[in-house]
Amino acid sequence: MSYTTNLEKRLQFELDYRERIGTLRKLRDHPTSTSTLPPTIDFSSNDYLGLARDPHQATLVNRRYQTLTSASVATNDPILGATGSRLLSGNSIHHTRLEHKLSRMHQRESALLANSGYDANLMVLSSLPKRRNKDVVLMDELCHNSLIMGTRLGRLDTEVRIFSHNNVEALSILLRQCGGGGGDGRSCVFVVVESVYSMDGDVAPLQQILETAQTFGAVVIVDEAHGLGVFGRTNARDLWSVDNSTDDTNFLHESGAAGGTGVLAALHLEHHPALLCSVHTFGKAAGCHGAVICGSRTLVNYLLNFAKPLVYSTALPLHSLVCIGCAYDTITGSLGDEKRARVFRLVRLFRRLFQNSSVPPQPPPPPPGEIQQHNAASNRLRSLLLPSPSPIQSVLIPGNQACITIATQLRNNYGFDVYPIRSPTVPKGLERIRIILHSHNTPQEVTSLVSMLHQHIVTLLVTN
Repeated sequence: MSYTTNLEKRLQFELDYRERIGTLRKLRDHPTSTSTLPPTIDFSSNDYLGLARDPHQATLVNRRYQTLTSASVATNDPILGATGSRLLSGNSIHHTRLEHKLSRMHQRESALLANSGYDANLMVLSSLPKRRNKDVVLMDELCHNSLIMGTRLGRLDTEVRIFSHNNVEALSILLRQCGGGGGDGRSCVFVVVESVYSMDGDVAPLQQILETAQTFGAVVIVDEAHGLGVFGRTNARDLWSVDNSTDDTNFLHESGAAGGTGVLAALHLEHHPALLCSVHTFGKAAGCHGAVICGSRTLVNYLLNFAKPLVYSTALPLHSLVCIGCAYDTITGSLGDEKRARVFRLVRLFRRLFQNSSVPPQPPPPPPGEIQQHNAASNRLRSLLLPSPSPIQSVLIPGNQACITIATQLRNNYGFDVYPIRSPTVPKGLERIRIILHSHNTPQEVTSLVSMLHQHIVTLLVTN
């Protein structure tokens, strides 16, 4: 028997095990104009502002791209691929101009493009902390896999310490144990957090985290993947709880300010002395691909020299650069404010309906004992909705199979495109259906989703 055959058997055994315990991942086709799949209503994508599917945005991109490609053809410059890494043939005036634009937008001295948010986090965490300097990384327990893998790529496994989610006191204890930035002038403590957490949808207490880090001489890295385009200077009020808000107006907090550049901007923290850098990902609200790291000129020059994912990767092509530039124009303009206002009206509607609605028993009328069970299950509903002011709304449905069942029912029976988030992606017992609200959803769709979700969860609770 060949080694290849033995390996194939081992791989299949591990796949079979995942299928048995309900954690096997599979690709699923999405309906298109040319497919035979029934249409679905998007409650799962990260396309918060609908830019990835907006024909007006596509027209804006195409016009700008055609203008640039006409000039590039005349000078025989690349118009499709970048042809190499940034340090070889892949750099262009278009990359440089976009980085200047993004550094201004995020009010930082410099900016460096990356091919994805995952790559950007690998670049930062694999190259900055150094074992030889006795550096330490303190990371929120819910940080994204890319941040974790960045530290592993940098061979820092034994130097990473985890603090409980959004717990500033726990962070303070670790910082005190580490002695802050160290007394030798070389060692450094890096605090790593996200502005908005993708599984729970909650927002980090960035002001307190930065102030605490500054007290102990530490520096902070903030991943703004789910903050870009969603929060900013023009809707800072939306950062706080929306459960008791009945104001459905468009919050404009700073006249003439550019909105949508993230949580740091909303809180006026871009210039905080403890902020080392921020990472802004374009695959979510920006509706395209890539990412940018914003920080000091020294930091960017260091990454250009030591960040392996940048040094050894082909640069972003011209079309991607145009998409990114156009996305920022829309996000930071009045149209971006309008789209965010629609999103947060839906956030408030979803939470209000989920927490205040009761679910009547389905006909025929059940016996009195079952009515009590049903009412008790209906009353438990509000406790299953995690607190979140963002468009990410998670409803706990413990158990992988139960979570899969309800998500499948919502998709197959009603056309709601939702996904079960299962362990080990989230801790066992905290499986959930993650619902993402977008500017292209409607109040009627949200109302229907909540109603069907209630019915199926109550039925599950009663039968179990």
